[in-house]
Amino acid sequence: MTMTRRTSKLVHAPVAAAIAVALLSPLVFAQQPTTPPTTASEPAPPTSERPSAPPAASTAASPAPASTSTDPTRGDRMRAYHDAMANRKLASAEPIRTEVLAEKVADAETLISTGRDGEAIAKLTEIVEHPKFDLVADRQEGRAALYLLGHALANAGITESARAYLRRVIAQKGAWNDHGPYARRAVRRLAEIALETRAYQAGLKDLEGVPSSAPLEVRGEVAYVTGRAKEAAGDTEGALLAYAQVSQTSRFWSQATYLSGLLEVERGRMKEGENLFCKVADPKRQDRTTPVFADERFFAVRDLARLALGRVAHEQYRFDDARYYYYLVPRDSDRLAEALYEAATTRYEKKDYQGARELLDELKGLKAHHRYEDEAHVLDAYIDLALCHFPEADAKLNAFLKSYEPVRDASRRLGQSDRGTRALLAAARAGADAGSADASGAAVTPEQLRAVAALVRVDPAYGEISRKRAVLDREASGLRAALGTIGDMQRSLATTGGVRPAIEEAGDPIEKERDVRAAIDGVRRQIDDLEQAHAPPDKIAPLRKDLADLEARLGTNSAAVAEAASQAAGGKDLPDLLRADTAQGNALRQKLEGVRGELVTAETALAKDSLRRLDLRLSRLLRRARLGRIESVLGKKRALEVEIEAISAGYLPNDALDSLDAARYLRDNEEYWPFEGDDWPDEFVGSEGLR
Repeated sequence: MTMTRRTSKLVHAPVAAAIAVALLSPLVFAQQPTTPPTTASEPAPPTSERPSAPPAASTAASPAPASTSTDPTRGDRMRAYHDAMANRKLASAEPIRTEVLAEKVADAETLISTGRDGEAIAKLTEIVEHPKFDLVADRQEGRAALYLLGHALANAGITESARAYLRRVIAQKGAWNDHGPYARRAVRRLAEIALETRAYQAGLKDLEGVPSSAPLEVRGEVAYVTGRAKEAAGDTEGALLAYAQVSQTSRFWSQATYLSGLLEVERGRMKEGENLFCKVADPKRQDRTTPVFADERFFAVRDLARLALGRVAHEQYRFDDARYYYYLVPRDSDRLAEALYEAATTRYEKKDYQGARELLDELKGLKAHHRYEDEAHVLDAYIDLALCHFPEADAKLNAFLKSYEPVRDASRRLGQSDRGTRALLAAARAGADAGSADASGAAVTPEQLRAVAALVRVDPAYGEISRKRAVLDREASGLRAALGTIGDMQRSLATTGGVRPAIEEAGDPIEKERDVRAAIDGVRRQIDDLEQAHAPPDKIAPLRKDLADLEARLGTNSAAVAEAASQAAGGKDLPDLLRADTAQGNALRQKLEGVRGELVTAETALAKDSLRRLDLRLSRLLRRARLGRIESVLGKKRALEVEIEAISAGYLPNDALDSLDAARYLRDNEEYWPFEGDDWPDEFVGSEGLR
């Protein structure tokens, strides 16, 4: 059977449409990245949008300039492609069948569960932005597709588009009927987005569509976001009122109660704060209903509440109560080391030195690195000082000085290496082996790297910026493939029958720009290494000249990319849309490096600030250790004076009794007999048969 070219094109039209939508959805959903803080002294607050772009079918695309579209979902771009393909007779005229929709939704949910959000976004965008999707949007399958698209976009960091789709789920007709399963999930996801991005006001605006008749746990989501917004704005009373509306059936009940306790303590109402902490920290509560309604964060918040109770009691000099509260922290908690150390300090302040020593021994028994290693070492020595064990205290303090002074010096050297600083803190935040971190040029051993990573206390803002940069790098990795696919489609449309033209292609300006940027990064790395090694200027000068030439080439390529973007056509045919997306992708690539550079600068500044704070803390502890050694010397001197006074008075010192050195205390007419027990065998005769 023969088939004409026209018939073949109609048969393959649905497949072509699906592939086009799947491959082009990353560029459709690209969004403007955020600007990070640029200094460590004045870090900017976390922004409401993560710098990312939608993943492509393979990996992802990268952030793009703000679209001129007013549609936050960017769905109008996809509808334009559908219209263009319909005009070319490439679109399917069949309606969306419910059973097919259910299969596609199930496939997309599987992709999301396995972390393949990019592919899920492509498939779900094809469904949701289909011209005939409105016919099935009010069915459960349609609501599921809409929610999953918003969920996948949020996972990829495309929060603006995700919020727009999730708002549609809440506002749909009949969304809250039959318990509203997808409306509930949409509310939960919108609350999570608001909390993750700290855009509380935007989150409250998104949740305005939640009806007053919604279930209690759903209203708890709104109340918790309201409380966080009030707290961020400095409205303590408003925050307390909002947190009080979060019921125990809400997953945020423990967080709301704990934060209420913190607010009460901050304004000096210790008793009220302690009562709120007790509600969360109650050891009987884990056997009741709260964990059933709570999420996985309940147990972490419970441990924080127990630590807070211990600190409140410690602040009020109720040392026995503090010891009990710290004891409640379970052994499998990430806060166990913190609880043991703080409990030891309470026993030390109560002058229960033996109890403090037992807690420190338990802390050592964990055999794991923790952030209180240095302070616990000094506290252990000071307990010996308090017990008048001066030689032991002096030995411990001397060991501390020998161990941690090189660590302090290593942290200072690391602070002079941007690359080493970022690599170290990335390993510390991820819990990886810091000994393998790239600290070239800092002259630091792997053991010193591990010690610094164990002690450094990473600023939360650093972790947020690091996540943004990781998302940016991951999403940018698929942009080149996406642009290449668009180029292939353009060439296919430009030839008869869709055959690739056998012509030699000119150099891709985007590829050239990427190569130039890679060369610039390599030259800058060489210059940094030479400067840190204090190389002579004549060796660095040629590299600086090469760097200037490469930057000039980069400017030329950037101008070519900008010119191509300005010449992009605004037509509505398929080639025009492809050309416009190519220009958008090129412009996006041009801005990508600038955004990444800003993130790297902010990340480096915060990393150096963390090392600076570690330097200050270790310097303080080293000074305390030196002062402790002085105290130990003075203590040993005073002990010798007391011993001399006792000997002069005719008293034998306690440490000389039953000692191998007792002979040196005897006079010429005295003889020392070592203790051999109360019963001497040669003194008992005839008692062999007695029992």
